[in-house]
Amino acid sequence: MRDILVEYINWRRQLELALRNSRTSNPTRLGSVDGIVFTGMGGSGIVGDVLAEYLKEVTELPVAVVKSYRLPRYVRRGWLAVAISYSGNTLETLNAAREALRRGSSVAVIASGGRLLELAKELRLPYVAVEPGLLPRVAFPSLLVGASVLLRDLLDLELELSEGLRVLEDLEGVLKLSERLAAFLRGAIPVFVATEELYPLALRAKNEFNENAKVVCKVEVIPEWGHNDIVGWEGASGVFKVVVFRYGSNELTDFAARYIARLGHEVEVVDVSRGGYIESILYGSWVVGLASVILGRSLGVDPSETRSIGVYKEFLAKVLPP
Repeated sequence: MRDILVEYINWRRQLELALRNSRTSNPTRLGSVDGIVFTGMGGSGIVGDVLAEYLKEVTELPVAVVKSYRLPRYVRRGWLAVAISYSGNTLETLNAAREALRRGSSVAVIASGGRLLELAKELRLPYVAVEPGLLPRVAFPSLLVGASVLLRDLLDLELELSEGLRVLEDLEGVLKLSERLAAFLRGAIPVFVATEELYPLALRAKNEFNENAKVVCKVEVIPEWGHNDIVGWEGASGVFKVVVFRYGSNELTDFAARYIARLGHEVEVVDVSRGGYIESILYGSWVVGLASVILGRSLGVDPSETRSIGVYKEFLAKVLPP
């Protein structure tokens, strides 16, 4: 059994190596673009969610996230498509990247190898080759740095990630928090609730517990939560437990936690505030990654194994062109 707990524990080292070694091959200064689309799936695609949310506050460019093999019609010449696939063989991402090329969009690639990296080299597309040998979900720091380097070199957009080293220092503290979160969620269906800006973290938490602990989860986003899901808690059974993510002071977040608890449900609030947005997302992702592996181990499952994803990919290979 692969010990991916150690790989999560080593996130600081992974981030340090990525900051030191990541570079853009075939860099092409684009100057300006009409928009940016991030395309990727699973542990690779979550990088697009994080960056799209971050870029909302630092650029006026339209930013889209595509987790499919199709692109919206508005992605065309003048757009930058950033294709992220850790393995480099994700069929949906390969198809989306090829479609972007057919439409005349600029395309950049982040991968550790595979056909996507081969395509970038063949067509001399800008790319960042990240550290190989990891599981895509564990490679989050490397992929995040890779995307940061591309945006800096192509569009002069800076994401300061060196502070991420600081938030990954307190291993003892984060392990205690992760163990508490895993114990809290044992035997329950986790429900992750967050404001819109923390949606990428809530989604990542769901994905981590899906893959590492083999449990079904759901995600709810504030303020939309207050127009539908809030009513469901009036009759929800005790099988659910709620994790509310907090980033800074937010009255809506605090209200959600209080109200769900008032209706008789167990709620845990996880404050991920660690300075800036990217640092806080990185810290929160570290917590949920470790917690999901700890829970998986306690349930007697192999956190590194994802048999059903393999079944899906075999099916997909029959219906999508290689």
